[in-house]
This record gives sequence, structure tokens and C-alpha cells, in this order.
Amino acid sequence: MRLNCPRDGSILILPRESDRSTFSRHGIHHCDECSGMLLNADAASSTISEQKLNKMHDAFETEGDEINLDCPFCDSHMRVRKIVFSRIDGTEMDPIEIDGCPSCSSFWFDAGELQKISPPIVEYDANREAKALSIVMEMLMHLPFVIL
Repeated sequence: MRLNCPRDGSILILPRESDRSTFSRHGIHHCDECSGMLLNADAASSTISEQKLNKMHDAFETEGDEINLDCPFCDSHMRVRKIVFSRIDGTEMDPIEIDGCPSCSSFWFDAGELQKISPPIVEYDANREAKALSIVMEMLMHLPFVIL
């Protein structure tokens, strides 16, 4: 099944077609144009990712502000919530906004949201940025979080 980027309409790269093992393990579809990432619990091959995404989904079923962004998986209007991940030492990172679908366990991470917690990139290169963000996503899948 081919999905389109909810931001720019380009075709998303499927997890199994990515050259990044993190993307295939966590079921991450990504956009080569905007570097955004679409996660879905059913697409994740990692049990840890599937469980974490299903837990996150609970917070979007009834809460969050509806936004003008359609879920690529089910076409429902997504909602936006702030999420705070905890570092390994227990301190909290700055909140980031993520878009979540109230109907299915899908989440859209804009590249700018993940950049807040990733090392700075001096010169923009979508491929290099996607690789860096995949490392950040790998890390986030193992950290505790609180949805505000």
C-alpha cells in the first residue's frame, strides 16, 4: 500500500524499502522531501515499538486539538498533543508536538520536531537528516514519556 505525505503529498518510502534498519524495525514510513516520519503500531516489527505506539495512541483517542492533517493510513483528521520524553538520567527533554490519529495508531513526526532533540545539522541534506533522525527515533522508542 502506497501512502502520501500528509504535508506535501509526495509518496512515502515504505519501511521495508528504506536503507535504514531503524525504519523497518519500527515501521517508519518517511518522506524524502520534508524528512517527516509516519509511525504506525501495526507496521512496526519491533514489539517494543508496537507497544509504545499503542500506549501513545490511547492519549489521542479522546484528547488533543484536531488539526487540518489527514492520517495517511485511515484518512481521519489527526490531533496534536505535546509529548515529553525523559532522558536516561531521568531529566525531561523539551516538549515536542506530534500529530496522532484518534482512529488508528499512526503518528506523524515533522522533521523540525525531532530536530529539537537531535544534533544540529550544518548544511541541509534530506538523506543525511533522515539518517540522523532515525537514530533519534531509535532512542525515543526506549525512553519513558508523558503526553501533556
